[in-house]
Amino acid sequence: MPVSVAKPTPTIFGSRAIVSASAVVFAASMTLSVGGFLFHAIASRRLGVDAYGTFYALISLYTLVGFPVAVFAPVVTKYSAEFGALHDDAHVRGLIGLIVRIFVVVGAIYVVAGFVLAVPLAGYLHISAWAIPIVGVMAAAGILSTTMRAIGQGVHAYRAYAWSLAGEGIIKVVALALLAAIGLSTVGATTAFLVGIVAGAAIIAISLINKYRGIQPSPVLLDWRRIFATTTGAAVLMLTIASMGFADVLVVKHAFSAQQAGLYAVASLCGKILLYFVGFVPAILIPQATHRHARGERTRKILLAAVLFIAVVAIAGVLAFHYGGLLVLHVLTGHAFDAALPLLPGYAAAMAALAMTNSLGSYGLSTHRLTFVVPLLLATIGTLITIALVHPSLSAVVAELLIGNLVMVLAVAAPLAIQALRDARA
Repeated sequence: MPVSVAKPTPTIFGSRAIVSASAVVFAASMTLSVGGFLFHAIASRRLGVDAYGTFYALISLYTLVGFPVAVFAPVVTKYSAEFGALHDDAHVRGLIGLIVRIFVVVGAIYVVAGFVLAVPLAGYLHISAWAIPIVGVMAAAGILSTTMRAIGQGVHAYRAYAWSLAGEGIIKVVALALLAAIGLSTVGATTAFLVGIVAGAAIIAISLINKYRGIQPSPVLLDWRRIFATTTGAAVLMLTIASMGFADVLVVKHAFSAQQAGLYAVASLCGKILLYFVGFVPAILIPQATHRHARGERTRKILLAAVLFIAVVAIAGVLAFHYGGLLVLHVLTGHAFDAALPLLPGYAAAMAALAMTNSLGSYGLSTHRLTFVVPLLLATIGTLITIALVHPSLSAVVAELLIGNLVMVLAVAAPLAIQALRDARA
């Protein structure tokens, strides 16, 4: 009697498969980014300079408050990637259940905190207290979305991951358009943004649950020592990305007039085009580098490809903002924000440097090279303190942001290079 042999499950690590996965994630990331910018284009035109500054401050606050939980996303990705590499679906199913149980509770804590902290936060930002609880609900939905997408990355469920990204980008624009038809306010714009987040979370969660529905879960035994080491690095990296991308907006909203805060918000929006354009790179880099590092294979080519891609996009993007910044402003926000034009090239360069830091740091986490953590933390804290204490003008804030981000690139690249040389010699 012939013996049937199970065919090996195809992997994602052939060069053609990597390109295909990258293309899918890139297309979805672009859909999310384009949807985000279209969302802001509609919101900025309907709200006006002052109200848009308030709305953008709320979105920045949402990103920052989600940071403490987002630090676990790379850890979740690493665990799911290792289970996926072993075709251990039972442990993937167990990980999904564990993540859902933990972060539903954490999300509820965020909602409660939104009500408790509404008055003091609203006072600092000079906004109405009603907005802060909505930010708490947004954070709760964002937590579920982030952690579920992290599992999707790790098990190479790139299509589900992509649908989640694209769905969020499209649905929030549709929700905003419907609300704008009956008269848009800051409440309406914030609600539409929340609808998009909930949609993206639902898409990835339902897809993963359906994929592993019939599998008996195995309990996941967590290596807390390893988690602490990895999470420490991830926490510092996420702190850098969140604070350098959004904390400056909150400082400006507190320290400057509503008009200037609105102009700075638009400069931040435009500059982040570069950051979001290459935002898909870590989503591909982390599982690929983790898999190859675990097998003892070289990972330099993957890192080099990521760095070169970001560098080319950064140079082209900064030049585009320098020579065509006014066109970008008019396409995104109309003519009411033209005074933000001088801020665009510097802010775009700062975001390009931040994207480089993100990819280098993600590579360090994936290959367990964590010597960059302390230098990056010191550079981040130094930049935040400088912006908080010294902000004579909007252009000065942009200059401080750019210099700080360039220092951060060096703070990550140098330790990674030194540690790689030591590993090679060993």
